[in-house]
Amino acid sequence: MHKIPGYENDPLVDGAYLVDEPLFWATHLLQYTNGVEEPLCAGFGVSEADLWQFYKRVSDEHQWLVLSVPLSAGHLLHVVYRNFPEDNGYDYLLHHPEWDSTVPLATVEGCFRGPGLCWPELLAVAHKAAEAGSAPRLDPHAFLLLLPIMSDAELPLDADDVLAAMLTACGAAGDTRALARTLLEEQGCWGPQNWTLTPGGRISEFRHAFRRPGAMSPDALAQISSLLRSDGDA
Repeated sequence: MHKIPGYENDPLVDGAYLVDEPLFWATHLLQYTNGVEEPLCAGFGVSEADLWQFYKRVSDEHQWLVLSVPLSAGHLLHVVYRNFPEDNGYDYLLHHPEWDSTVPLATVEGCFRGPGLCWPELLAVAHKAAEAGSAPRLDPHAFLLLLPIMSDAELPLDADDVLAAMLTACGAAGDTRALARTLLEEQGCWGPQNWTLTPGGRISEFRHAFRRPGAMSPDALAQISSLLRSDGDA
């Protein structure tokens, strides 16, 4: 597993082995429902007891899960389950093995910071993470892993269908269309937010976002936008 600056003394473990377990995705998406389990249990066809039992498993203070999505030129987008006793959260960080520090995209916890991605960037990252093939496709694991930090007030008409397909690919066996609609209507702790595409890259208009002028330097904002770039960006 890649070393992550700032977490050298923490009990990090590679969480990649969990991606084929539907309960992992149902639990991971609790971030996007503000802890409300009913729509996730219905969408994944699991019981509340099983969901919270799995949540207890991934919230173990002695094992901080790390899952990573590859970006271009060796860059990575890490998701760290920061399991302090009685105070857990989720850190979404950009990093390159040659960097001495990480660049935060979002933090999901009581004092949240974000959002970290707009919808076109989520699609772009999931496309890059997919294996090369003859037809465009999305990596459902990368898509759902990063969904909790996606916020966008201007979703395309097919957004529900795209998300429902990703949920099904990750083992959801219930009404995935209803779950997708619920997730995209509420969009986590920040709700639907606006983004502005500038010559220096995309910036958020939300006061809690890292990706806003003043919270990050113009160079950092431009670098992030380049790594998360979608084909439709100018």
